[in-house]
Amino acid sequence: MIGTRQVSFETTAPYHTLYELTEDTQYVWIVCHGYGQLSERFVRQFQVLDAKTNFVISLQGLSRFYLPGHQKVGASWMTKEGREEELLNQSQYFAAVLKDCLDGQDWMDYKVNLLGFSQGASAICRLAAHSRLDFAHLILWAGSFPSELSPESFAHLSEGARVYGVLGSEDSYYTRELFGTEVSRLSAATGCIPVEVTYDGGHELRRDVLSTLVSKF
Repeated sequence: MIGTRQVSFETTAPYHTLYELTEDTQYVWIVCHGYGQLSERFVRQFQVLDAKTNFVISLQGLSRFYLPGHQKVGASWMTKEGREEELLNQSQYFAAVLKDCLDGQDWMDYKVNLLGFSQGASAICRLAAHSRLDFAHLILWAGSFPSELSPESFAHLSEGARVYGVLGSEDSYYTRELFGTEVSRLSAATGCIPVEVTYDGGHELRRDVLSTLVSKF
């Protein structure tokens, strides 16, 4: 007979930052990469942001693997296998990063912007819900909204919170209709009227689109 057992143990996981947290910092970003990406490479996409006023925290999926060709490594946020355990591990990782990343500074001192791309969209939404962060902007970029989250998950938000849905016109994973459903679910849970952004391109986070979007904050 095959039996399943589990153990708990302490582990170590990375995250990466872009720019410095200083007295001039106004915006703190928390961002989650897509499937097969790594936080160190993903955070480079945010170099379009002003270095003086922004501080970016790039989180990384806890499962790493070799990409096709076995030369480069990517990471995944979770799979359907052991889902509940992976969600718990993910939540504990988020809590540890949020405790560590501001070097003792108060989150209330900054405007918090959240962005999740592709598989990272669900991850950033879960972070927003579980951490109770009162974000200024949440960007769902070509990804899904977690089915288990509800309006109660976002009861902590201020009236000024804004949510966005961003999708390329030639995205290989989402049609406008399918993605529109995800954005509607995000809107229903947060109580925020979404701003939908479409650009010419595929399943990718584009620096020029990000720069244009941020200029309208």
